[in-house]
Amino acid sequence: MPSLLARRRSLVATVLAALIACLMLVVQTPEAPAAPAASAAAETGKVRGNIFGKTGGSPMRLKMLYFKGDWTYLGARNVFGSTYSISLPAGNYHLQFVDKRPAYDVKKFAPSDVFVKVQAGRTVVKDVRMKRGAAITGTVRAGGRPAAKARVVAANTSEQSFETVANDQGQFALGGLPAGSYSVFTYDRRKVWVGKSLYVPKLAAGGFANVKISLPRKAGELRVDVYAGGTALKGTAYVTAVSRRTGQFWTAKLSKGTVGFRGLFPGRYRIVVPDVGRWFGRTGSVKNGYVVSGRGAFGSFRLTQRGGAFTGTVVREDGTTPMQGAAVRLYDASGALVSEVETPSTGRFLVGGRLRAQSGMTVVVFSKYDSTYEPVTISDLDIMLNQDKPLGTISLQH
Repeated sequence: MPSLLARRRSLVATVLAALIACLMLVVQTPEAPAAPAASAAAETGKVRGNIFGKTGGSPMRLKMLYFKGDWTYLGARNVFGSTYSISLPAGNYHLQFVDKRPAYDVKKFAPSDVFVKVQAGRTVVKDVRMKRGAAITGTVRAGGRPAAKARVVAANTSEQSFETVANDQGQFALGGLPAGSYSVFTYDRRKVWVGKSLYVPKLAAGGFANVKISLPRKAGELRVDVYAGGTALKGTAYVTAVSRRTGQFWTAKLSKGTVGFRGLFPGRYRIVVPDVGRWFGRTGSVKNGYVVSGRGAFGSFRLTQRGGAFTGTVVREDGTTPMQGAAVRLYDASGALVSEVETPSTGRFLVGGRLRAQSGMTVVVFSKYDSTYEPVTISDLDIMLNQDKPLGTISLQH
């Protein structure tokens, strides 16, 4: 049977793998798309159902999140009462119901998911049962004193995390947790004290765990210079530092090629840098970034892969006069439009910019404002990472 320490390490590794995957996909969460329009009603079906749950007589206040069958997020809406209804295009969906009561309410329901298959012009009935979640309660002390307003985060192996804030006496409660094992990470509001994560195994539905969290060590700081090739990385992004010793993670904003983290546990770190501009993000160890209690550490990190692009200049039929307002479209091997740019007064263009290695691409150039010019098509192009491939001068003819 695996030891308690082995199970704890496995949980932290799983949680961090999910975190890293999410951060590498996006820098900022895009605005959620609106619910399907009424004009598409003929192609949609309905999902209706009852919501069961014990609230002591008070009406339920929930949020319903809906996802595609592959868990791609689509949107959310509030649900008040004991029934729900939603119209969706034909397809497979996950509906997730989340209790809107505060995180500190130990009577809060755990999230409940249902899977539905929607057919156009039909109504699917799918009932939902909300069950009281597990809860973690306790106190946080930092440097031997109550840690007022400390942030407490509980993360499980199902890629879910829940958080709350301790009161002025360092007391906290975190309800509505699904059954399972949790790693509990705690952050001192003043970023002065730090401690190891706490492992809470096998919480049953509706069960309680009361814990004492201590942040006994002076925290350190880490400043990382991030380079793209041989120069400082331009742009902004949110970067995550992960302690190699405890698995705890901190997020900070990168600006002007530098990111700083405060309140860190001593030891070595790896960081997660998302895609920034044309540069592809990656996860790796910080060079020379060993954090010591009560001190600052300074390290560096380098992005090495830049997206490919095609460059050139569009001119008029005389072969020398730059053409402004020419459209340059780039298609992949399947014929899907990948990128489009419009030439400025210089006639110069860079199209693509974030291309991975591929072949069979096509560039089409045409005038957007004068249809008497014949379009130019350049086919069977290939591109590599870190490559700006010149297409030379492209002359549009009448």
